[in-house]
Amino acid sequence: MRKIFAIFSVLILSAAVTAGGLLIPDAATAQQLDESNTLVVVGTASVKGDNVSGAREEAIADGLVTAVALKTEALLGLESFVEHFSKLDQLLFDQTKSYVSGYKVLTEAAREKSYHVIVQATVSGSKISKYLTEAGILRVETALPSVLFLIAEQKLAEPYPGFWWGAEGAYVESLSEAMMVERFKEAGFIVIDHKQARSGQQINWGAFDKPDLSDQEAAELGSLLKADVVVIGQSIVAQSANIMGSAMRSFNGTAAARVIRTTSAEPMLELARIAVAVSEDDPSGSRAALEDVGNLVGQALVKELTAAWQKQAGEPSEVLMVIRGTGHLASYVKFRKAMNTISGVEGIRVQGIKPNEATLLVEYKGKTKDLAADLMQQHFDSFGINIFEVTADMVRVELIPQ
Repeated sequence: MRKIFAIFSVLILSAAVTAGGLLIPDAATAQQLDESNTLVVVGTASVKGDNVSGAREEAIADGLVTAVALKTEALLGLESFVEHFSKLDQLLFDQTKSYVSGYKVLTEAAREKSYHVIVQATVSGSKISKYLTEAGILRVETALPSVLFLIAEQKLAEPYPGFWWGAEGAYVESLSEAMMVERFKEAGFIVIDHKQARSGQQINWGAFDKPDLSDQEAAELGSLLKADVVVIGQSIVAQSANIMGSAMRSFNGTAAARVIRTTSAEPMLELARIAVAVSEDDPSGSRAALEDVGNLVGQALVKELTAAWQKQAGEPSEVLMVIRGTGHLASYVKFRKAMNTISGVEGIRVQGIKPNEATLLVEYKGKTKDLAADLMQQHFDSFGINIFEVTADMVRVELIPQ
């Protein structure tokens, strides 16, 4: 294993200092390691006796280790790669093929005591990123989502829950929601101000005039108010038995909340909490119970949503790409090659083929609008592209001959 890493180190050094380097001849190419899934590497092995075929397989394996190591170093940076090398040992040496989706030997040469190959390997950056994230090595830095709160709250002695998004609910105050909002703002989330939204948005509030919105309805309202996620739920307070021998009474606050994405109405997480407050009078006791349970829910949601958002940000999502004009095969091939050079594209596979149309599933780390913008910046000599539809999970493109 030490020999394999030594060869890997020599390859990096050689590529950095020689004009015809095998892997990193200049700074621009080094930057592309983060963007490309395909690497060309050298593998070397000793020939033991007459076992040339065995040496060839070992040389190929050596090259694949180098490819995975280089992709890992590109994701982490050299300093972090060296710092965490002991943790990476299993990734680099024991599970190399798990991260290589394909390879081919470009050329090979046998000497008296050694065997050398040049291998073109396709490495899955998304799989390596997932491994590094789960191992706590790669920390995903990403902007936190904007949040809209839809918490219906039923106070003591009130027959029905109150909610701000109803036709006449603009001034309804939720004690539990206010505590959740405080926790989210402290953690750095952008919280949509629904008071401002009620005064400035042209929305048919009557269409949402009920305390228990469906996930789809909540996602629709969240989208209208430019939120990335919606926290939807209910809170309620109830008086419990008096504390024996005193005028003190206990109050139980209960809250349940779930988080959904506005782009897809997809549930992300769900939780519930209970809090108990003690007081001699109903107003202060019920208020404390609602605030306490809101504080508990807010703390838990901040922790879980931050982890879930960062985890999903570190993983590519699937974007459906429908391409018209594929009847001109050469243009389609050039377009596919250009796709592989775009930052954030982790993989491409064909979902369907029709006359003059192809449907691809693109593993992309980012938003579809950014993918579309990067595509528009590509230059092709023999054809142009027209992007005529972009949604949260789909891009429609037409290849236009010139």
